Amino acid sequence: MINIDCLDERRLCFKYLSRLLDYPEQDILDKKFLDDFDREYPNTDQKLLVRDWIVNMQSKTLFDLKREYTDLFELNKRFTLYFSYYKFEDSRQRGSVIAKLKMLYEMFGFSIEGTELADYLPLMLEFLYLGDWDNDDRQQDIELVFQVIEDGTFNILKNRVEYEGEAYLDLISILRKEAKSCIALPVKKGE
Repeated sequence: MINIDCLDERRLCFKYLSRLLDYPEQDILDKKFLDDFDREYPNTDQKLLVRDWIVNMQSKTLFDLKREYTDLFELNKRFTLYFSYYKFEDSRQRGSVIAKLKMLYEMFGFSIEGTELADYLPLMLEFLYLGDWDNDDRQQDIELVFQVIEDGTFNILKNRVEYEGEAYLDLISILRKEAKSCIALPVKKGE
């Protein structure tokens, strides 16, 4: 079950994580990006780790960031940011999950612009930032996004051993913790 209050409190977390896990552009290297992050990112247990990550990445050139990103996520078959691929590869079931995600986005007022598939991690995070589910009886349907993120982050981190020290994988680990904090544990009878 999704803790909607917690999710709402972390919307800005997902905004920044979406931007940082998307293809690098100059804006993430600008001082303004870090200043905005310091001001806007909620005070979660992961905030300082994300801030340190940004500072580390800002010490690199845009060319180096793009190369790291491309080498890890676009030229490496072990890691993809199209998260339903890990569970379903290119099967019909994957197409079904992508269609359900797209329908879920539209249900909560979020439309996909461009050609990205609905299971692209930065897009899912952007939905968690911008989706309009306030006072909607279907709020718990958002759980699908968290299930896809859970499966994808699990698979990425499972394959991490030989890529230890990859900054983007550290950020995936941080994202996993932020997302898990929005999931309410079931209450056992008698508690």
